[in-house]
This record gives sequence, C-alpha cells and structure tokens, in this order.
Amino acid sequence: MKVVIDVNIFVSSFLWEENPKKVLDRVIEGTDELYITQEILEQIFEVLNRPKFNADKEGVKYYMKLIEEMANEIISDIKIRNGSRDIDDNIILECGITGNVDYIITGDDDLLVLKEFIGNNRISKMGYAQTAHNEAV
Repeated sequence: MKVVIDVNIFVSSFLWEENPKKVLDRVIEGTDELYITQEILEQIFEVLNRPKFNADKEGVKYYMKLIEEMANEIISDIKIRNGSRDIDDNIILECGITGNVDYIITGDDDLLVLKEFIGNNRISKMGYAQTAHNEAV
C-alpha cells in the first residue's frame, strides 16, 4: 500500500515505540511504500527537538536519516486551503493527494474526521490497521 504517515505517528514511534512503530516496520519491510515531503520532514524534526521531549539529538538525526532513506520524497504541486481544521495538517493531505496514496495514517482528530480526502483514499488509523492485519493473515 502507498501511505503517508502523519507527524504524530513518527513522533510516537520514536519516543514510545508501541503500535506506531508497527506502521514503520511495514515500510522498512517493504510491505508499504512511504511518501513524504520536505515540509513533513521539517515538521518531524522540529517536533522531536522540542524541549518537552528531551530527545537524544544524535538519535533524532539517525531517525531522520532512516526516514529519508526509506521514503519516496515528493514535491507537492498543490496547496490546500480548506482541508483540515488545523491548517498545519494540510501538508499531510497535499502529500497524500500528490502521491496518490491509499492511506494517510494518523492519530490526529483534525484529520480523522475527514475520513476520505480524494476518491477512495482513506484517512485512518483503524481502517489501515485492519487492512494491514488482513494482509498478514
């Protein structure tokens, strides 16, 4: 499946390594194809470097390099004005549309309320998890 992973999933995977890490594992294994933009990479880096997380700087650099190596970095040629309730989340939608992905994987309520973005493409955490589980069985 072609996916865009929201910043909150990357951050959770780095800091706590629970269910969000399983999403990245599928990308590392080659089961899913990750699409990302420079804006998303910058947002991940900025969030992980917030003082409240006290993240290891070298660990963050390594993590960012890993993401860059496993992702298909694309340049979004569209700008969404009225997508998410949180305009900062529009970069996730833009990447999903430009990459023509199957799923945007997020835990963010501002994106989850949208459910779909274009055509049959889904914004999900549970729908993606169920699809991934069914593929594994």
